[in-house]
Amino acid sequence: MNRLILYDTCNFRDYPVGGQVTSIKNFLRFLTEAYPERCEDVLLAGVSCDPDEVGRLRQIETAGGTFSFLAVVQAERDLGNVKKSLRLEYMKGLWKYRRLIAPGKDDVNYIHTPEAFAAVRLMRPGAVCYVFSHGTYLNMYRRVRFFKKAPLIRYLFQSFLMQVIRKSTAVFALDRETVQDYAAYNPRVIHVGNSVVCHPWRERPLPGEPVRLLYAGRLSAVKNVGPIIEAAKGWERDCRLDILGDGEERRPLEEKAQGSSRIRFHGARTPDEVQTAMAEADMLVMNSTFEGIPMIILEALSNGLPVVTTDVGGIGEVLDYGLDSEVTDGSVQGIRDAMERVLSDYARHSRQAYEKSLRFDYRRVNRKVFSVLNESLHWTEAACGKEPG
Repeated sequence: MNRLILYDTCNFRDYPVGGQVTSIKNFLRFLTEAYPERCEDVLLAGVSCDPDEVGRLRQIETAGGTFSFLAVVQAERDLGNVKKSLRLEYMKGLWKYRRLIAPGKDDVNYIHTPEAFAAVRLMRPGAVCYVFSHGTYLNMYRRVRFFKKAPLIRYLFQSFLMQVIRKSTAVFALDRETVQDYAAYNPRVIHVGNSVVCHPWRERPLPGEPVRLLYAGRLSAVKNVGPIIEAAKGWERDCRLDILGDGEERRPLEEKAQGSSRIRFHGARTPDEVQTAMAEADMLVMNSTFEGIPMIILEALSNGLPVVTTDVGGIGEVLDYGLDSEVTDGSVQGIRDAMERVLSDYARHSRQAYEKSLRFDYRRVNRKVFSVLNESLHWTEAACGKEPG
């Protein structure tokens, strides 16, 4: 039997809160619906905040199905207090529990954390490895805080990432710019978007006061949340900014927000709690200096929630600025101006946001992903006899 082994530094359920685990769960949801009899041939190799789960194969329920799960390392629940690189510890954990994973020559390894590539190829030289690049690997060392004071390690890490691109069976990339960049290293780079579960249309009431602003995501330097806080603190409109997420920048951001009753930090929240926050918000505000295609933006669109954001990475491939969203230059005044433009025609922004989300339905996106994986899995031929509709 050809197994499908997924690798990521998540627990495939609700940790860490963010787009990557949601994207993976949407893929698992597609598998559960299209190939229910093959879920037993899927192994999820991840992490857990529960030490009792580490090193033990067990069954978990997620994305509507039941899958085998192996946590290879314990992760910190408090993302603002991480002392070691989880990616490095994860790679070491994969090697430690290699006999439980034991990738066979016919198994397909689907890698969402690039460090897993090294462990898989050590366990099984020449293993079939498909890599999902959630953001570009080019110059990734600049965004890894653990390497800032170690130039040699940064260089080796970046060299390793380029080898991951070169040696992978195929690479999935979220945006066209990354596809073009990777094409020089690997002839099989497939452009796929992130996916979202689209909710039924629900018309949103026009915002009153306070205007309810939402940020949801990791609190890291590249997310550039500080100007959002400043924009909310000094906006002439009465507003409330709810910040969902955790990370190394949380404490400095809390200090920046001190003295303002408008700003509320909620810490990491489950996907269901994020959905509830979106239902209650009037707009999502993002201000990143680097992104791929953020899952949180797609989730906002599927809720008819207008977006204010910087135009970085693949965001411009998803949004139509002036219709479903408004773009900002990242400055405090730029954010306020963009929020005003959303409010000036709120109903249209909301409806257009929902209509756009239908293009990223999880079944459409993940059917494309699976068709590539299935070139090596051969599940359709062996078990199903036909492609899912």
